[in-house]
Amino acid sequence: MESRNVMKKYIGILAKITGFILIVILAVNIILPLIKRNPDAAYEKELEQTTFTEETMKDVGGNQAGKKNAERIRCIDDNEEALLWRLRMIGNAKKSIVLSTFDLRPDDSGTKIIAALYTAAERGVQVQILIDGIYQKLFLEKSPVFQALAAHQNIEVGIYNPVTNLMRLNYRMHDKYLIIDESMYLMGGRNTNDIFLGDKKTRINVDRDIFVYEETQGKGESLQALEKYFDTIWNEAQVRKKKKTYAASYEEKYKSEYHQLKERYRSLKEKYPDIENYEHWEDDTYEADKITLIDNGTQTARKSPKVLQAIGYIAGQGEEVVIQTPYVICNSYMYQKLKQISEKADLKIVLNAVEKGSNPWGCTDYLNQKENILGTGATVYELMNAHAVHTKTVLIDDNISIVGSYNLDMRSTYLDTELMLVIESKRLNEEIRDTENVYIEKSKEVKTDGTETEGSLYKKKVLTPEKKRFYAFLKIIIRPFRHLL
Repeated sequence: MESRNVMKKYIGILAKITGFILIVILAVNIILPLIKRNPDAAYEKELEQTTFTEETMKDVGGNQAGKKNAERIRCIDDNEEALLWRLRMIGNAKKSIVLSTFDLRPDDSGTKIIAALYTAAERGVQVQILIDGIYQKLFLEKSPVFQALAAHQNIEVGIYNPVTNLMRLNYRMHDKYLIIDESMYLMGGRNTNDIFLGDKKTRINVDRDIFVYEETQGKGESLQALEKYFDTIWNEAQVRKKKKTYAASYEEKYKSEYHQLKERYRSLKEKYPDIENYEHWEDDTYEADKITLIDNGTQTARKSPKVLQAIGYIAGQGEEVVIQTPYVICNSYMYQKLKQISEKADLKIVLNAVEKGSNPWGCTDYLNQKENILGTGATVYELMNAHAVHTKTVLIDDNISIVGSYNLDMRSTYLDTELMLVIESKRLNEEIRDTENVYIEKSKEVKTDGTETEGSLYKKKVLTPEKKRFYAFLKIIIRPFRHLL
């Protein structure tokens, strides 16, 4: 009896210690992110010394002294085209591949990319893959084909902020880019899975990539900046390199998986015959006047809102600004930035309508914060597209387009790593603006005074009673956690 009482006593003590540890973990992950980092004053001064307009670009940009910019671009909005261009890039790699992605899954499209990477490694290409720790844990840790890929002698996998680091769970790597042979790269908002890549017609999101091709190797400024950024994040203390436990016998251990990947790649070459001999890089791209990379920093810690600072500064020089974002989740500083833009320019914000959005958290916060968003002076367009739009783009007048991974929310502003390309190109701006104009016609326009007007292509959809109750419930429970959504 005495020993049983002692055991109960120790179990009780252990339960209290465990409970205390859990409370500390929750407090660190929920409360600390509320402590926002102030805008970076030094970065603000740096922005003031940087020119992003066509008129002054000749003094600092790619056209200096009549010199032609070395980087060419292509905008990729179609999901199957996005898969094809990734396969072409990987298929033509000679020396090196860098893939950085937030969400890689071993589904159909994800496995196609894995098969292409494996084939490149087999022919001697050195491959580095950087993935976020959360999605690695959810989808890849128990995936035989991914484990086979990671075991290859020419492939190195880095995991950004593994979930074992319980005090830093909120700091995620949200970057999405692919670099080939120090001569080309692709960057945007697409994750590496069926939702964003391939020929699927249901349960997909619309997104945007920018393909950048360097005509003269070593001369592209944005490519050099991206390579430097990757070197920095790859060497962060919180990036754990995946160990090759079976390095000596990986070919035998994963014989079945490698056969599967070879067969998958063979079928890919049948469907897309040019993925290893595509040559029209210049013909299928066009010149960009200047490309500038902006980022939030690479550390697993609270970040200064540098991407938003840059967007706000550049937009403040324009007369017409369009922001395309899946959703809006702002704090007072972010609302202030939007208000500053709208005081100088005609500001339009295009986001997914609640009836169509695929992110319930963003939709719910919009229901709570709609009045505050309109209070910035922006005209909001609630988009009813056939598929939810995951695109993150800012258009400024007729010559500047900002494209990348940054959502207009607090997570992207203060917690996650984010990358955006500031591209000075009238042709790209016009191309994207044509898409945005269609989106606007598919939207309900909501003005600052609350006036609502349906676009010519708007298709009304009514929320079901179940969905209404669901959002009513979420509207209450997300308030303390909206800074983490």
